[in-house]
Amino acid sequence: MILICFVLFLPARVSEAASSDPLPRKSEVRAKVTAGDCRKCHQDVVQTLQRKGAAHTELCLDCHRGHPPADMEIIPACADCHRNEAHFSLAGCTTCHQNPHNPLEIHLTRDITGPCLTCHEEQVEQLREHPSIHTKFQCTACHWYHGQIQPCQNCHLPHSDTMGPESCRTCHRAHMPLVVTYGETIPSEDCGSCHTKIYETMADTWSKHRNVACVTCHVGRHGMIPKCLDCHGEPHPDEIWEKFEKCVDCHDVAHDLWATKASTNKFVLDQ
Repeated sequence: MILICFVLFLPARVSEAASSDPLPRKSEVRAKVTAGDCRKCHQDVVQTLQRKGAAHTELCLDCHRGHPPADMEIIPACADCHRNEAHFSLAGCTTCHQNPHNPLEIHLTRDITGPCLTCHEEQVEQLREHPSIHTKFQCTACHWYHGQIQPCQNCHLPHSDTMGPESCRTCHRAHMPLVVTYGETIPSEDCGSCHTKIYETMADTWSKHRNVACVTCHVGRHGMIPKCLDCHGEPHPDEIWEKFEKCVDCHDVAHDLWATKASTNKFVLDQ
């Protein structure tokens, strides 16, 4: 009560001075931005940099010198750091490198095989030296973004029901698919999807070849024809070899050794 009365009875000038702001006010206050401040608003960008930034995983302020309104030019030019010759004559770096905070995630546009050549000469050379339907396509027909490997089944039906997404590359190389190589574990069912008649003959024969996998004889690459003597040696006496120089002179169906030529059967019976 005493304080209230004291204020009420103060002279008018003193009362006005006490109620006014003695300090001038600024329209804005600028504080220096630190690296930790960026995370407060740009948390998703900082996380992307930490996980996928590659060489860009540095302090934000190494690229962004300021922040609006203090500095409106906050987006640096790629050439400020990357002064070497560009990969290819494109509209600009961001044609492929669309996110500078994730620079290695490269999004590709149509008809971009030329730029791919600057790094991937071996793959393009394989396509040229081993013509196939793949040779006719642009790189982006299969690779929608850099490093992407399409599942073969997106375009090609599998040879058998047992084949999974990784099975195709066991035999086929994407850039020269007609050069077929394979390992020792390829099931004969896969071969039978194309070589149907041979596969059925093997299944019906009484010979020991019935229990032999295709890759046991046709080692390493498609079209390889083995020599009978490599496994069978010389199973017949000299009299047989004198009349028939080659195994196939009698055993003309390699996948069914019981099926022999009629003319040779007559010779055997006459003996």
